[in-house]
Amino acid sequence: MRVLITRPRAEAERLAADLAARGIESLIEPVLEVRFRDVALPDPARFQAFLCTSANGARGLAAMTARRDAPLYAVGDATARAAEALGFAKVVSAAGDG
Repeated sequence: MRVLITRPRAEAERLAADLAARGIESLIEPVLEVRFRDVALPDPARFQAFLCTSANGARGLAAMTARRDAPLYAVGDATARAAEALGFAKVVSAAGDG
């Protein structure tokens, strides 16, 4: 079996490695490229919580602020795991059911 993976390259390569371990060949053709913009957030101390709709969003937020104490609401479990791995202390997952 051969599959086409259209996720951003870093994510596609991880998925392709997992599939290869199962004997599945992959062709990686990303549909989009994730680039984090170099912009300043408004003062993060003003936020009561953060909301992330993707693991890439969590990575972008982590790059923009050192604040990790505010609750972070994640759209799904993968986003929640990424946020936890980035050191956010109070992560709540909507489990894909916003």
